[in-house]
Amino acid sequence: MEFVKLVGPAGMFFIMFSLALSIKTEAFKAIFKNPLSFYLGLVLQLIGMPLIGFIIALTIPFPIEVKVGIVLITCLPSAVTSNYLSKKMGGNVALSISLTAITSLIAFITIPIIIKVYFDFVIQDDSIVIFNTSLIGASFKLFAVVTIPVILGIIFNTIFYNFAKKIDPIFDKLSLLVFLLIIGIAVYQDLHLIPEYIRYAGIKTVFIFVLAFFMCIYLSKLFQLNSKDKITIIVETTLQNGGIGIVIGALMFDNPKYIFPVAAYALLQYLFILIYFSYLKMIKTI
Repeated sequence: MEFVKLVGPAGMFFIMFSLALSIKTEAFKAIFKNPLSFYLGLVLQLIGMPLIGFIIALTIPFPIEVKVGIVLITCLPSAVTSNYLSKKMGGNVALSISLTAITSLIAFITIPIIIKVYFDFVIQDDSIVIFNTSLIGASFKLFAVVTIPVILGIIFNTIFYNFAKKIDPIFDKLSLLVFLLIIGIAVYQDLHLIPEYIRYAGIKTVFIFVLAFFMCIYLSKLFQLNSKDKITIIVETTLQNGGIGIVIGALMFDNPKYIFPVAAYALLQYLFILIYFSYLKMIKTI
């Protein structure tokens, strides 16, 4: 946990900057070309997912640390790998980039507020230290770690497009290594807690993906989205940025148990997406 607190913010800054190197300001024009899919994706990510977290936390008698971790998972922005996976699965890449960029840009506002609302109106337990600083302090930390590098990356890519295009593949690979390093060392430092970590969070996080998946399927059908947008909406909504969750959890809370569900979901979500991807491939071959 101490390693994540010390190195995590710098690592996340690099990861988010690397993500933004593939984003130009022109990418946001996709919002105006297809506003329905974009706004639906935004609503699902900013309202639908937190509601799922609240419902699970309020209705299932999990330990308090698991409930908080589940709420934290559901208010995270889209994972940095969602754009790549949307492309590989035949989704709408422009829509994916737009949703990832916007949810990452405003994460410094949405995450602290959702967590604060949950603690104030649901838990109502003053003995639990929610923010090591204050709500504003937590927002500024998120702004520095998540939003600023995204803005800088977009500006850099727009001004120095040719150079950014050359270094993007290198930064993409480096950011993956940084992500794996942060997760790997965090897990290694708390290796003795792994059995408890699995008991606490493993199967419980499945509820999040299942509810989110069927929420996306139903609403995509209701609003008659095309297949490409439907795939992207599912990937963007269900794939949460576990790296940000672990770093923010370490900054917000003193108890490592709060980030157990985040770490579990960060790993299991790719298994769920792999199953969905295999299903899509099977349908195409039939």
